[in-house]
Amino acid sequence: MNKPQILGFLQLIATKAPSDQPRTRWVVSHCPFGFWKHDNGKSHPTAFGIRIEPGDSFCSCFSCGWHGNQSDILIELGHLNKQQPSGQAFQLGAALEAVTKAEEEGFDLALDGPDIEQVLFGPKPRPAAFPEDWLQSFPEAWATAMGRDYLQRRGVPEEISHALGLRLDPNQKRLCVPVRDFGGVLRGLHGRAIEAGTEPRYRMYAHDGANNPLIWLGEHWVDLERPIVVVEGPFDLFSVMRVYRNVVSPLFANPSSEKLKRMADAQEWVTLLDNGGGGDAGRKHISQVMNKNSLTHLRPPQGKDPGDMALHELVELLEPWLALDEILVA
Repeated sequence: MNKPQILGFLQLIATKAPSDQPRTRWVVSHCPFGFWKHDNGKSHPTAFGIRIEPGDSFCSCFSCGWHGNQSDILIELGHLNKQQPSGQAFQLGAALEAVTKAEEEGFDLALDGPDIEQVLFGPKPRPAAFPEDWLQSFPEAWATAMGRDYLQRRGVPEEISHALGLRLDPNQKRLCVPVRDFGGVLRGLHGRAIEAGTEPRYRMYAHDGANNPLIWLGEHWVDLERPIVVVEGPFDLFSVMRVYRNVVSPLFANPSSEKLKRMADAQEWVTLLDNGGGGDAGRKHISQVMNKNSLTHLRPPQGKDPGDMALHELVELLEPWLALDEILVA
């Protein structure tokens, strides 16, 4: 959809969008799922982004972590509102017609503008280093009952927890993953809520007001001479690491072009993104930006994310494409 079409779509699903939209390839707004998925049922005015692109546009919330396409929004809204009515007057039928019409019409896409991270978080500063002693203030996850129990329930081996230096935020009850750059410098901490219903589900920690959204999880261990496996999130990465260690995550389903190009020196890519609209958009975007001959898109079994896959499923899927490492049994 183009920008006017997206603004009309947001009205049909009772979602507010600021009038001063940035001149970019994104329309920002409240999250349509704020009533169900955000603290106190309220969303930040620019937490949600819809990409300006032909047809059924990709969407993502930087607060609750939801991502998918506009048609996925309509399915999710119908389901959530049936379970817990919000009182909003959704025009889901008209919104679906608008999406269908946009797919039929299409439009010429302008040159790429600022990426969604820049739209939502402002201009990108030079990468800021996080103090190691700040990281040490978070206990090692495996050394705590809460962290160890959660990791065991999710099937994450102790070896991986120690190798990645996983931490626990006991106050917010989040499992935290240190994010380091190619030189091993600490550039961030990515947290995932342990308890269901905690919002936001994902948190990119800041230190002294700075964070570094361009840094990949896995930069400090990746071997660019070997094929890399690209997954969406930390638990997808933990899962693949059980059979193949050269795996990295941009920590976002559809990362910016600038972020993708940080991994441009890896000559052979294998992606293992989620099924659904978000994963489809990510695969398409990677193909367009990287334009590599050695690029293979794999998919997890239907109904599963990579983080849910059993060891034998990972082996069967990856072994034809990669020389697997020694298997770590959870």
